[in-house]
Amino acid sequence: WSRSRGGLWRKGDTSGCYQTLYRIDADCDGDAVRFTVKQHGEPSAFCHEGTEGCWGLSDGLGGLERTVKDRLVNSVEGSYTKRLFEDETLLRNKLVEEAQELSEAQEPRHIAEELADVLYFAMVRAAKGGVGIEDAVKVLDERAKKVTRRPGNDKKERIEAAAKILDKK
Repeated sequence: WSRSRGGLWRKGDTSGCYQTLYRIDADCDGDAVRFTVKQHGEPSAFCHEGTEGCWGLSDGLGGLERTVKDRLVNSVEGSYTKRLFEDETLLRNKLVEEAQELSEAQEPRHIAEELADVLYFAMVRAAKGGVGIEDAVKVLDERAKKVTRRPGNDKKERIEAAAKILDKK
């Protein structure tokens, strides 16, 4: 009920910005609730201030995704992200290189740094392909529900192809 409108009102009826509710979870002692939603509209916003939430812009992976998607359409000349969008070979090579470095990292800080690199390059590839974090999470959730699993062996032909990419450097 909206006092100011004097009647029932649904969020998004005037702005076109709304949310699809995917899940509601209660915490372990039932005193907090988490809503998992997807935001729709332009801009994709929940708050009347035009942000995703009333607490400002998110950071972390959500912030990275937002920045990379913005660079896809608003990059300035000389932007490294723009260069990656335009040079498929460079992007592929960086993904392979950073995944290799992650697999070889030993110390926790170095592992975190290499993981951050992999996530950045993966996010650039995903944005270029029109895919976002939510799409990947959906796939992970679907896979988690599978009863039968693939054996999970490595793919020799992919390992050989990666080795050729790394040998060229």
